[in-house]
Amino acid sequence: MFRWPITVYYEDTDAGGVVYHSNYLKFFERARSEWLRAMGVCQGTLLKQDLAFLVRRAELDFCHAARFEQQLWVESRI
Repeated sequence: MFRWPITVYYEDTDAGGVVYHSNYLKFFERARSEWLRAMGVCQGTLLKQDLAFLVRRAELDFCHAARFEQQLWVESRI
């Protein structure tokens, strides 16, 4: 498992300061990219070779809404 800190910015929220649902996927993608970087995988080099890691499936369970200026931890695992 890999954990990556995320700060919720105003641009991530709706008018009420709650994270817009599709932005959670952006948080996950950032954490996934950082996980690969932490393992020494350079995605730019792979893309030049026409290789890429693709997300096949994502599962989201909304337990609590994230809000403006909140600090979150995104966990990535296979």
